[in-house]
Amino acid sequence: EFDPAEPAEIVWEEKEAQGFDWEMAPFAVDGLVFLVNADNPVDSLTTEQIQKIYTGEITNWSQVGGEDREIVPFQRNKGGGSQAIMEKEVMGDLEMMQPANTEYFIGTMEGLIEAVRSFDGSPAAIGYTVYYYAEDMNMADGLKLLKVDGVEPNDDTIRSGAYPFRTFYYAVMNAGEPEDGPTAILYRWLLSPEGQKLVDHEGYVAVLAPEE
Repeated sequence: EFDPAEPAEIVWEEKEAQGFDWEMAPFAVDGLVFLVNADNPVDSLTTEQIQKIYTGEITNWSQVGGEDREIVPFQRNKGGGSQAIMEKEVMGDLEMMQPANTEYFIGTMEGLIEAVRSFDGSPAAIGYTVYYYAEDMNMADGLKLLKVDGVEPNDDTIRSGAYPFRTFYYAVMNAGEPEDGPTAILYRWLLSPEGQKLVDHEGYVAVLAPEE
């Protein structure tokens, strides 16, 4: 798994140190989504509630309108793309709690999705993944995505920014590439309506809406 978010700070530092000039533009957008067992009656959480679940301040589903049941918040492994987005876009300066059980750290997207689906035979767990994986892994089977601040995560809300937790995939090329060269031609094509149709076809949220 790679980190789909914008370049890390060290990349910008290396760019400056080497005097490298590039062109960079987003060609797809993704969102960090939160998933629970479909039998969990909770359909929506606020950003603050999610933060408090992952700092350990909220520990029971009854505190967020659900059943009297302990919340089991799964986390991704350090270095994973979704973990980087979680820490930057959701938690900010807040420190995520250290789970008492190390099994609550999940090393793969597939593992996290299955853990939330089947944990202890109950709808106690919550986890997160990028929207692309959620759509690609048959989320309807025993799981549901939560609304955040009342906004459902879907192609339109993630593209528009109505859904709050987003990241981008970028096309990057040397700014000195000749305009008629293959690199520049491919770069521009990826950002064109035709290229964006391919992005959409491959299951990503294109920056341009289909009608554009």
